[in-house]
Amino acid sequence: MTSTRVEDVRVIPTVTTDRTSWKRRVWSDRSTMGKFLIAIAPALIIYTIFTIWPMLQVVFAAFTDARGFNRPAEFIGLDNFVRIFSGDPTLTKAIANTGIYAFFKVVVQTVLAFLIAVLLNRQLRLGNIYRAVFFAPIVISPVAIVFTWSFMYDPTNGTINSLLRDVGLGGLAQDWLGNYDLALYSVILVDLWSGLGFNVVIFLAGLSTIPAEINEAARVDGARGFKAMRHITIPLMIPSIGLVLVLSVNGALRAFDTVYLMTRGGPGDSTQLYMTEVFHQGLVANNFGYASAMALIVIVVLIVIAGAQNRLNNRMSAEENAR
Repeated sequence: MTSTRVEDVRVIPTVTTDRTSWKRRVWSDRSTMGKFLIAIAPALIIYTIFTIWPMLQVVFAAFTDARGFNRPAEFIGLDNFVRIFSGDPTLTKAIANTGIYAFFKVVVQTVLAFLIAVLLNRQLRLGNIYRAVFFAPIVISPVAIVFTWSFMYDPTNGTINSLLRDVGLGGLAQDWLGNYDLALYSVILVDLWSGLGFNVVIFLAGLSTIPAEINEAARVDGARGFKAMRHITIPLMIPSIGLVLVLSVNGALRAFDTVYLMTRGGPGDSTQLYMTEVFHQGLVANNFGYASAMALIVIVVLIVIAGAQNRLNNRMSAEENAR
């Protein structure tokens, strides 16, 4: 008997192609940690090129007499830091202005934002509209804010002076950005207004985490108004308050855009802040090494503040878990 073998043409033989094996080597055969490293590698490379590498250049330049990109820099050790702490009058003025700016940014803005958040957290009529009003400056471009307030501060046709003249208080009209005594506070007011809503949002988020049963129990025990705020609300809001304070200190030390766009540090040095002086030294006066040393000090201070905040949070979390 003769048998005939017929091949089934519908069956396609499985062939491991080079492409499939390459994918297995690169991804499928990797451990979880290997896949994680591959996934973050593009972002890590971009972050290194555009963030870590420039920061390393600043650290290196801080110990040199770098004065631009067309002149070789020479190593001068700690001379730039000695100059910073030797009483540079312009820098001293900038540090003093930054201290005033930080007081309003850290203390005044934080207290105002906390009180506004406590009020908004109540069941107010039109509460959502009030929240939107305070939140609106956050979504507005800083350039638009500066343009609007510069128009309002205009000594001749500005909204503020025009309003004062209309109500018979023309004697109070001022050159808000040209007066040596008022310019810094005029700029601070703009920054307080534009940054207040962000702190209010943080405090509202913190207030929403306080259980209603605690407030109800406090009312039953007779704790109301300021007493309830002091003994119930503020202790439970410590993490949110700490976060706002750290962000405020960070913002005060890095303050630049509003001041530079409105006054460029003037008139004279009356609104010169630490970071505007860094910009002036680095990109206007061409003292790149000196400016790098100033920037490096700010970086170290910010790292110390962030470390202290992280340590405080860890200690509070440990105390909370121990209860």
